Amino acid sequence: MFRTTPRGTHRAAGRAVIDYRGLAAPVGRGVGGVAVIGAVSATAALTGTATATAKGPSASAVGTVRGAAPAVAPAASSQYTSVKLRLGARGSAVSYLQGRLNAHGASLKVDGVFGSATLRAVKNRQSSARIGVDGVVGPKTWNALSGSSSSGGSSSSQPKLRQGSRGTAVRTLQSQLNARGASIAVDGSFGPATNSAVRALQRAAGIGVDGVVGPKTWNALYGNATIGGSSGGASSGTSVNGQAIINAARSQTGVRYTWGGSSPSTGFDCSGLVHYAYGQAGMNLPRKTAKGYTFGGKIISQSQAQPGDLVAFTANNYGHIGIYVGNGRIIDASGSRQQVVERSIWNSPHVFVTYR
Repeated sequence: MFRTTPRGTHRAAGRAVIDYRGLAAPVGRGVGGVAVIGAVSATAALTGTATATAKGPSASAVGTVRGAAPAVAPAASSQYTSVKLRLGARGSAVSYLQGRLNAHGASLKVDGVFGSATLRAVKNRQSSARIGVDGVVGPKTWNALSGSSSSGGSSSSQPKLRQGSRGTAVRTLQSQLNARGASIAVDGSFGPATNSAVRALQRAAGIGVDGVVGPKTWNALYGNATIGGSSGGASSGTSVNGQAIINAARSQTGVRYTWGGSSPSTGFDCSGLVHYAYGQAGMNLPRKTAKGYTFGGKIISQSQAQPGDLVAFTANNYGHIGIYVGNGRIIDASGSRQQVVERSIWNSPHVFVTYR
């Protein structure tokens, strides 16, 4: 599938709004020239729309991002810990919360939905930490979740895992891998897909690539390392011809909107148009969702954006994307207009993304 929700909400008129909540610094280049996310991380943008009452879909298939891990990045400094969560919240911040609760002895399904089971686990952790037991995850609760399990330290909360392992700890691992850019099933079974994702993370973090999840890999998971590797993303030395991308996209103006489409003959959806236009310009990106393309590149500021870069709209869990033309305009395959159009960026939170 290539889209998560309908895009009929992307027609509001008004001044463009750039959703840089959670973004604090430029994105640079890491080892081998791949994108590295420091204080600004692509996953930090996920918190831009997360609120205690957010109703977006759960975090699952997240596009790949290249990066490198900081030397030490404990869970307490995660981009998610600034988000207040309570019963009914949804999204990647909740998935992260559930992973941390599992690391402290809970046995939750990591589904990004703050339901009654998550509420009970939160209250249990609050009680163990001797802080206010209200079921609301704020700074004190995040701090209580930032360390090792109270029932066994790092050896029990972060066990060594390898291919063939099963259980709650593997589900926690898989959830954190997805939060770092993988797209694997959270099924508690450490199979080949999980092994590949672990190795990709280890490469991105600059640690030993052996597929075994030990202390260094856990630190990378709870830090800012993001998964790149062979699964795609902006590559070192890639030459992006912005005008060629725009020309390819503009040539499809008026072609019908088709969910999952990525060619003139079938029609396009928003991510399909990106795939087509970049391919026509000589840059073969993997076919992804809008969210995948957002986190497969580098989040940049509006002042850094150049024609041919992308504009990703953060509503509906990064549900729409277009090709930046310049001067506040994009070309996109519009679900609401049912065709490829060129238009001004509308009043909806968005970020700029580059593959340069």
